[in-house]
Formats: sequence, structure tokens, C-alpha cells
Amino acid sequence: MPDDVRKTGSVAGGPDAPDTAACVRDAVDAIIERYPDKTGRLLNVLNDVQERYRYVPEAAIERISERMGVSKGQIVGMGEFFNYLSLDPVGRCVIDVCDGTACHTQGAPRLVAEFEKALGVKAGQTTEDGLFTLRTVGCVGACGIAPVVVVEGDAYGRVRVMQVPAIVSAAEEAQAL
Repeated sequence: MPDDVRKTGSVAGGPDAPDTAACVRDAVDAIIERYPDKTGRLLNVLNDVQERYRYVPEAAIERISERMGVSKGQIVGMGEFFNYLSLDPVGRCVIDVCDGTACHTQGAPRLVAEFEKALGVKAGQTTEDGLFTLRTVGCVGACGIAPVVVVEGDAYGRVRVMQVPAIVSAAEEAQAL
């Protein structure tokens, strides 16, 4: 990453998408078993599935629904409500541009436009090569260093438009390792 962009933290990623629905069923069963207390466990299960597959596959939604007695609609609703959950496959590198109030007023829309230009996709899309997914998200809780861009879980504050090409290049290099 560029030296003039401050890195503030990291979150864990997960392996690539599963090969079969049976693999997903087995993995989801193991995840559900880790949460025997039914109170609030749906979000924990979704978080763990997301961490494992980088998104919540349809086969996982079906298995969670079967095993936990929760409607698929409720699961999808949670997936749509929480920004960090994805119901669609994402690129190997996810770039989230915070568009909460502080980030928005500090230039997030210009950052989104520059990332769209650099990557050749609109926010919410994945590049044809499957390398990048660009998203806008609500507040990431780092308003003091707005605008914030989160690249594969690493948060960068006070990002400026002129830094976007360097951020993309650094992310490409990191994916090549």
C-alpha cells in the first residue's frame, strides 16, 4: 500500500468457494454444532460461513434453513441487511469504500468513481478476471480518519483520489503472491 495511506487493521478471510453442495452441507453442519445455544446463533453461523467461503452460498442458505428451522427469506434478509455479508461470490480481493456520512462528506463518491475507472467495473460488481470486487458500504466506524477504504479487511484512512491507482496496484501485487 502507499506509504501515505494509513493501514489501521485487518480481518480474516477464507478459502475459495466450495466444489460441491455436499461439502457445503458438511461444513455448515459443523459450524452449526459450534453454536448449541439457539439465541442469536444465526448471525454467528452466517459469519462463520462467510469467513469460510468469502460469501454465503445458496447451498449454505438451504442447509441453514433446514437445520435451524429458519426461513430462507429470513437468512437472505440478514445477508442483505449486514454489509459485511455477501450472498454473491466476490473477487479474490474485495475493496470496500465506506460511504457513511463522514466518509461521504470527505469524498467517498469521488473515490468510488476513481476505483470504478481504475477497475473497469461499477460498485457492486466483480472484474471479469475475478480478481476484484468493488463495493460501497455503510459506516465502518472509523469516522475520524474519513474517507476510509477497506481492502481485503485492511482499513486505510484519509484516502485521496490520487492514491487509488497505487492502492489498486498494491492489491494486485498482494494477490500475485
